[in-house]
Amino acid sequence: MGLHSTRNAVTPVLHAATNPYKAGVGRGVLAALLSVVLMVGSTGWFVYDDLLTDVKSNALDTSGLGDTSTTDSQNEEAPADSFEGRAVNVLIAGIDSRYDQGDAANGNSEELSTIQSDTTMVAHISADRSRVQIVSIPRDTLTNVPSCKRTDGSVSEAYYGMFNSAFATGAVTDDVASGIACTKSTVEKMTGLNIDGFFVVDFKGFEAMINALDGVWFTVDEDVNDPEADLVLSAGCQKLDGTSALGYARARYSLGDGSDISRIGRQQKLVAAIMREALGKNFVTDLPSLLSFLKQALGSLQTSTNLSDLNTDAGLLLSLSSIDRANIQFVTMPNKPAPTNANRVVAIEPAASNVWQALASDSALPVSTEYTDGSGTAQTIPDPATAAAETGTGTNGASSSESSSTEDATGTSGSTSTPESSTTEQCPPQSASSTSSTGSAPTGDRLEDGNPIG
Repeated sequence: MGLHSTRNAVTPVLHAATNPYKAGVGRGVLAALLSVVLMVGSTGWFVYDDLLTDVKSNALDTSGLGDTSTTDSQNEEAPADSFEGRAVNVLIAGIDSRYDQGDAANGNSEELSTIQSDTTMVAHISADRSRVQIVSIPRDTLTNVPSCKRTDGSVSEAYYGMFNSAFATGAVTDDVASGIACTKSTVEKMTGLNIDGFFVVDFKGFEAMINALDGVWFTVDEDVNDPEADLVLSAGCQKLDGTSALGYARARYSLGDGSDISRIGRQQKLVAAIMREALGKNFVTDLPSLLSFLKQALGSLQTSTNLSDLNTDAGLLLSLSSIDRANIQFVTMPNKPAPTNANRVVAIEPAASNVWQALASDSALPVSTEYTDGSGTAQTIPDPATAAAETGTGTNGASSSESSSTEDATGTSGSTSTPESSTTEQCPPQSASSTSSTGSAPTGDRLEDGNPIG
């Protein structure tokens, strides 16, 4: 069976989780904790009910939308309960929307009337919840965009063009449901994967997520002075608030080589930092922090209907709470400049298909794949024969003691030794790390020449 035939096949349950407490019971425990603690206060139930309402009200029903060459049953979302015991593929779309942003700094709909796809990632969560592989699709990728049905009943023409145009093709102006449906269909056509659900976040929502975490500690590699992003930062370890983090995620031409590919690498490190903050929360002893994060973060996202249940979302988060950072892997789809336009890229084959096939089969990434791990460190999947001779080989196939690959601004790699922990300064610094859960480390605190926490 070829790669692109996997989407229409019946997907078997892969590598069923051996720990029954990872998913279903985890959600039950969470619900019980929330119910007991919240009901202690006279307004507790209303807080919980408000959370449920916020998440459900932001759901986008895309049934019947998207690729017109597939049947309605193929376009239906898998029920959330079917996530248990199997791998899950979630589409994450960061969009450039000027509608309802509430901040002139992010522009307005008169400046940009269409919604653009700014950042797109496919997050693969392994069946045993021990590994998360997140693959970024360059926005400038040339690919086939299928004919897509919109909420108003109109149908777009199929065409070959830039990947990020798929969202605008579906949305036309501000139809987010049609935009994400067409993007999802384009991703499925490009990758051969079944996408189980999606999250959509705009500028305002991204800022809200960062602020819900009380900021994110992050090492900025170089001084930043970007008028386009309205951003000025000094190099080093510092705590970014929502506005600064958004500006850094959007900055392009003033950093690296100015390409979208180099920006993807910076965005991946920033997302890794966000995941460290979120998964580092003590959701049992710091329940108020959990409630605040869920309310603000989930309230700022638009989701597929099967991810619009608070217990489902929190259950997935809990199932990943003990994941090793080495097993969180950020990858950019292998690409090269398009032969007809140096400002566009095309997939490198068979390398790109091999990455997508690894996700489809819920297996390790291909040998020699370069990635950034959950600590923000550049790594390369080693050859098994070489790794067998090394000590400290992890479940992700990468040796913790081997030399790591450092990605430069052009996406090429050189070999460099991983710094010893005794000589590596942490970000956040130890003093701030010990108080980060209380939010006492102020935004803007910096540690010169710091490195991402390892």
